Amino acid sequence: MSRAEWPYGTPGIPDHLFKRVSGIPMTKQEIRAVVISKLRLFPTAVVYDVGAGTGSVTVECALQARGGTVYALEKDGQADELVEANARRFGLTNVKLVPGEAPATMEKLPPADRIFIGGSAGALAEILQMAHRKLKSGGWLVATAVTLETGPAILDFLTRQGYDQVEAVAVNVAKIKQVGSAHLWQAENPVQIIAGQKPR
Repeated sequence: MSRAEWPYGTPGIPDHLFKRVSGIPMTKQEIRAVVISKLRLFPTAVVYDVGAGTGSVTVECALQARGGTVYALEKDGQADELVEANARRFGLTNVKLVPGEAPATMEKLPPADRIFIGGSAGALAEILQMAHRKLKSGGWLVATAVTLETGPAILDFLTRQGYDQVEAVAVNVAKIKQVGSAHLWQAENPVQIIAGQKPR
């Protein structure tokens, strides 16, 4: 894979273009498109992707912020290799893998312009606190959630910290699936996307 094979400026790279490993989660195409729009990236942005998984959001961010740096934070060693493999697929040199468990791995990173939280492995409160510390004033924090408990917890945190333009959306995606000669809609799990701007 190279930039020439995805020559578009738009987010939402098709899922099949990424290298996958069973058991390692990936933020799907349609969700990524919304996440990238909420992040409001710019060419020299410093971005954290917390819980990078397959690295699909890392890749999308790095393509949008080619003059910046995207730090992919991931504790799973197999996922670490996958993030690096997908960065190579797209010819990216502005991705830095940060192995280990967040929030500890966030401590020594440079301040972030944008932070995406795609996974927290049971440490959501601690990750949010560290993200708030590391995010520059005026920066954007975006997170996804799939459980009924996680989304409101993120929303409550951003509200209590006085973030501006706080919003939450639930994205429900359904895709056509062929069954015999018929075509049916197959729904995927809804995903909550929560975003806010740190006060200046």
